[in-house]
Amino acid sequence: MTYGLLNKLTAKPGKRDEVVGILLESGKLIDDPACLMYLVSEAADDPDTIYVTDLWTTKEQHAEALKIPALRPFIERTMPLLEGMPEQIELHPVGGIGVPQ
Repeated sequence: MTYGLLNKLTAKPGKRDEVVGILLESGKLIDDPACLMYLVSEAADDPDTIYVTDLWTTKEQHAEALKIPALRPFIERTMPLLEGMPEQIELHPVGGIGVPQ
């Protein structure tokens, strides 16, 4: 079953651009056909909120991708720039454009 994850990150004031840059840079490391989408978005109504949407062929493949050693420095750079921990919502995509059926 296709696996989706919606992450809401709240950057410390004035740090959103830096966090977005790190997320986009780290996304380039994901060279895996199991990753169907990695989308970084800025909230239109909040200067500190960032959303990251992941779409993977399976939850297990997403978990394996997070173990890439090269990702660790990006995570370590990002965490001090955030207010609290990211919020995560797991999704089970059922259809639409770009979603395998």
